[in-house]
Amino acid sequence: MSSPTRNAFLYALIVAFGGFVFGLDIVLISGTIKAITTEFGLSALEVGSIVSGPGWGALVGLICTSYFADKFGRKNTTIVIAALYTLSAIGSAYAPSATFLFWARFMGGLAFASLSLASMYIGEIAPAKSRGKLVGLNQLNIVIGIFVAQILNYYIVNTTEQGAEWATSIGLNAETAWRWMLGAEIIPALLWFAALFIVPESPRWLALNGQNDKAKASLRKITEPEDLDKEINEIVHSLDDTDHHTLSLPQQLKLLFSSKMRLALIIGVVITIIQPMTGMNAVLAYMPTIFAQLGGSESSAFGQTMMVGGIGLFFTVLALVFIDKLGRRPILLGGLSWAILSLGIVTLGFFNATYMITPETLLSLKDITDFNLLQPLVNVEFASDVDFKHAIENLIGRESLVKYESDIMTAATSINGFMVLLGIISFQCAYNFSLGPVVWILLSEVFTTKVRAVAIPLCGFVASVFGGIIVPLFFPWQLENMGAVSTFSVYLICCFVGLIFAFKVIPETKNKSIEQIEIELAGK
Repeated sequence: MSSPTRNAFLYALIVAFGGFVFGLDIVLISGTIKAITTEFGLSALEVGSIVSGPGWGALVGLICTSYFADKFGRKNTTIVIAALYTLSAIGSAYAPSATFLFWARFMGGLAFASLSLASMYIGEIAPAKSRGKLVGLNQLNIVIGIFVAQILNYYIVNTTEQGAEWATSIGLNAETAWRWMLGAEIIPALLWFAALFIVPESPRWLALNGQNDKAKASLRKITEPEDLDKEINEIVHSLDDTDHHTLSLPQQLKLLFSSKMRLALIIGVVITIIQPMTGMNAVLAYMPTIFAQLGGSESSAFGQTMMVGGIGLFFTVLALVFIDKLGRRPILLGGLSWAILSLGIVTLGFFNATYMITPETLLSLKDITDFNLLQPLVNVEFASDVDFKHAIENLIGRESLVKYESDIMTAATSINGFMVLLGIISFQCAYNFSLGPVVWILLSEVFTTKVRAVAIPLCGFVASVFGGIIVPLFFPWQLENMGAVSTFSVYLICCFVGLIFAFKVIPETKNKSIEQIEIELAGK
């Protein structure tokens, strides 16, 4: 690997490390749901509000990102974002109330713009032949962060269940475990903040702002000497028809919505709706809750979650190996087809499940609640998890249901757990191999330099509305009121719609420069 290529890889890896912090953030909360529900007495929608808190912050952050990334540069804006992640983690770990926790996570959501900025920055520094792999580092870091968060959650839960003496001595117990989970994000956020000072500013942003000498100096660090003049000339030429300094934000938006950029905008907006509407964010945030419905202890649910994360990580690495060989389009089409099949398996598994308390299972519950209250439900079979939990709640109350739901579902559920587990593993593999990395790679490729600072955050804004707010906010409500079958059926339909769109609209972009892609899309 030559020095410029090595530099491009290093800079891309550092910027993409924000994805690792993001992965920690969206999954660490999954280990806290039961604890914060009990401690703060939350309803299903209130739990959803806290889980989706970063989504609301992301909306504000992404609106501001366009201005700051354009005005102060990609690098400086990313440094501010890293600082916000750190403050959010500290605030979440020490939150004295549900309201404080929401706002601390809201602050973290301001930093979710790091995903858009990473795609923007890496797309601007990466050589065309390896851009897929380098932009894909963003998704790889997200998945590694998810996997590490699942390990941390499992380890903390297991440690508190065993009552380890060393854990007790540092204040780690069942009551404080959720604070340790959320606080685990502090150190990685600080490391990322420090490392960002190493990376150079984007050469395309420098050229966009008339700093051609600095742009060439920055480009020299990441481009082979024989390609340097050609590359800088191509960048400068692509900006010839726009005096960027005279364009206000509304004028840049007008350019983005012009006819020659219409196809790029349609692709960007639609794929950032389809990606979260497959339900992956909800599956990640509530995976232990989903596995609790299959039956099993709290630690076993976290153990299954960790296993799924490890397998998903492998398929993300696999995607990065093949993304510049097979191309974006075939991987996206194949991954969506695979996701449809996987969600079909999950849906079928829950559809065939039954729920019944027998005299034997009633005895197994005697140590956790007043089991005589459940006597009216003995030998009554339910085909719906919603109906079963509502019947339980009517007898023992919501507070007891929240506290003992995992134990009751373990005792009463008759389900092909292997089938559901297989479906969820398969779905995460399909997502991590296709939708996860390909969407951010496409966003880094389809928009011209002139509007990237507006276009990519705009698409990130759309992704945050659906993936950061709508899906995680309503997922607990869906499980509670619609049931697992209807919930996963909705996600399956969204995957099918995405498959049709990708087949009819999305072009192949591998091995093409950003300027070449701009010309091709404008021609269509």
